[in-house]
Amino acid sequence: MKAIILAAGKGTRLRPLTYGIPKPLLPVKGRPVLDWVVGNVLTCNDVDEVLVAISGTIGDDLHERILSHTHGICIDSYLKNSGYSNVNIRTVPTPQRETAGDIFHILLDNEIKSGKIIVAYGDNLTNVNLQRMSEYHDRCRERLGTSATVLLFEVPEKDVSRFGIAKVRNESGFSLIESFVEKPEPSEAPSRFANAGYYIMNVEDVIGLFPRGKEKVERSVFPALASEGKLAAYITELPFWIDIGTKEAYEEANKLAHKGLVIPPPLNENGDNNE
Repeated sequence: MKAIILAAGKGTRLRPLTYGIPKPLLPVKGRPVLDWVVGNVLTCNDVDEVLVAISGTIGDDLHERILSHTHGICIDSYLKNSGYSNVNIRTVPTPQRETAGDIFHILLDNEIKSGKIIVAYGDNLTNVNLQRMSEYHDRCRERLGTSATVLLFEVPEKDVSRFGIAKVRNESGFSLIESFVEKPEPSEAPSRFANAGYYIMNVEDVIGLFPRGKEKVERSVFPALASEGKLAAYITELPFWIDIGTKEAYEEANKLAHKGLVIPPPLNENGDNNE
């Protein structure tokens, strides 16, 4: 089973930090954010290869092209020297066409035409067992014929306007997503279940739904699946969830980590990444 980590963002809201360091390599309590995401992905026992999407050299602005290329080189070099010996992990340059465009590019470029994949966003800090999510995905697919599963977590009512919030219904003991409402007001939110940035998809079911241009998966693939009753929700409690997309959020993540409220991935006895 393959996993795709989307780590090609420029991190413009984190500048000037990201002029020198790619966003996925920014440390939280001494560990790059990317380590946290890889650690979650590898909780799924079936994952035997991880493809990390990095920025390619695109655009008309020479400075931005050089910066993107440098970010990609840094992430590639880090992964090659970080001790991930228990899984094949490699980088894949992307055209930076938002989430849907980049996933589609990776599927085509690597001739992934069928099977189950995990997709994870490379800038979210959390701790989740994706083995359980994978097993839930399989049960829901067998029972209801679903094609994809989205990880959802409950957020406080005051925070719903910061997220894409799912409208969910129960069917035969499983949760199906009917739609997403982007950043609703609390009084208009269909629930408090937010998209956590982890998905499982069966490629043969969804590859025909991907747009050929620049688009987000939340605006293209997910609505198409939801309209057919093929988008499942895996709802779970998360001990923490932080999007480090802004300087304020990144500072808060480090504060919580140093207080012991956010626990970094473990190190093995050699100081390298654990499984």
